[in-house]
Amino acid sequence: MKSVEQYAAEYRDKVQLEVHDEQVLAVGVLSRPGSLGSVALMKVSPLAGLIKSHSGKSASADLPPNVVVAATATRVLFFAFKPKMTSIVLKGLVRALPRAGLQLTTESGSLATRVTFVSADGSSFQLDSNRSIGQYQRLNDGLLATLGATA
Repeated sequence: MKSVEQYAAEYRDKVQLEVHDEQVLAVGVLSRPGSLGSVALMKVSPLAGLIKSHSGKSASADLPPNVVVAATATRVLFFAFKPKMTSIVLKGLVRALPRAGLQLTTESGSLATRVTFVSADGSSFQLDSNRSIGQYQRLNDGLLATLGATA
C-alpha cells in the first residue's frame, strides 16, 4: 500500500507534466462543500441529498465535484480528474487563481475541513478537505500549509 507521501508525490508529478512554466510546490484533492454529507443524506432522502448537493455546487463556484488543486509560486490551479485504480488521470485545467492577494481560511467539521478561497478582488468560493481513514487524512496538509491556510 502506498503512503500518503507517495500519493502526494505521484499526483504532483502528474500535475507537473501539465504545468510547463512553473514548479508545482504542493498538491491536494478537494471536493465540493458537503459532498460526504450529501452522499449519506441521499440514502435517507434523495430529495434532501440533491438539494444539499446543489448548494455545494453553488458554493464551489461550479467546480467539478472533486478537483486536484496544485500550488505554484504564483498560482493555484484546479484540475478535473478521474480516479484510475490507485492513481488519477487529469482531465484538464478548470480554473487558475493568482496567489497574489489570495487568502485561505479553514474551519474543521466532523466530516471535512472547509476551505474558503478569497481572491484579491473579494470573490470567494469553498471546497472541502474530506477526512479519510488512517494516514490519508493528511493528503491535503502540504497543500494547505503551502497556501498559508489559517483556521
